[in-house]
Amino acid sequence: MKATYILSLCAVAITLGATSCTNFTNASTYNRNELGSTQSVVYGTVTAIESARVQSSTTGAGAAVGAVAGGLTGAVMGGGSAKYATAAGGTIIGAGIGSFLDQQFNQGAAQVITVQLDKGKQVKGSNKIAVVQGVDPSNPISIGQRVRVLVGARASRVLAY
Repeated sequence: MKATYILSLCAVAITLGATSCTNFTNASTYNRNELGSTQSVVYGTVTAIESARVQSSTTGAGAAVGAVAGGLTGAVMGGGSAKYATAAGGTIIGAGIGSFLDQQFNQGAAQVITVQLDKGKQVKGSNKIAVVQGVDPSNPISIGQRVRVLVGARASRVLAY
């Protein structure tokens, strides 16, 4: 029975570790491929902020790890010929739990920040832009606030100014 508890704890730890590697981009977090890239800087005023949720693509790692861990746990729990049935049941239940955890850990809070750029400034032919970015407590943004917008080739960021 002790082995069952150890395997179950290992399954949870592995599932959490495999599914919690998502990093949602916010104003102060950069991906490795953004290092050294140039960005244009424009200034403006925030005219609207909307809440949004970000759903990252899941790789199926949570379901796979959960299935393996559940199958092993089920095999240990079952005895004799019943171990095949408990292993199969553990695999199905583990895959379901792993998939659920994977989806939960790959979501994040975001904001759609609309900025009216300063007179004469444009980004992609427009003087009003909207940027979706993760909520960043270290970079609070509010309506009416002056902001700096970093415009890159792949992503843009709104920073308090």
